[in-house]
Amino acid sequence: MLETSPDIENIKKLAQKLPEKIPYLKMLVLFGSRATGNAGNNSDWDFAVLYDNKQDNDDTKAWGRFDLPMLIGEVLDINPEKIDVVELNHCSWLISHFVARDGILIFEKDPYGFEYFRLTSLKPESELKKFREEQHKLIAIDLNNWSKST
Repeated sequence: MLETSPDIENIKKLAQKLPEKIPYLKMLVLFGSRATGNAGNNSDWDFAVLYDNKQDNDDTKAWGRFDLPMLIGEVLDINPEKIDVVELNHCSWLISHFVARDGILIFEKDPYGFEYFRLTSLKPESELKKFREEQHKLIAIDLNNWSKST
């Protein structure tokens, strides 16, 4: 594995070999600090994946996904211990929003799949603001309850 950080364009080229190792992979998106340009020397690689449920079999669902960081690392020449994977098929709307907003498409099986994902996953600022306000209220309630118990 490479000790230096591979460049995004090289990763995109290497990613064309992903279907050989992960035939049920529809899309791979880099997100997080490496996508936003805020990565440090020890930053991990955050990848979001989307699966083709038609090609996904029971063995893959049960065991194959544990191997996903290893398979991605092998193809992209990245240390698998530095890879985190989020399944877009099963993640929260908030994670999907940030992947859609900040993500860099690395691989897609279907043309325009990432664009469709972005259109359906990006949330308007008003919805994000409402979510933040609700979270602040919940934190205030928890802090108030905590202060009463101490």
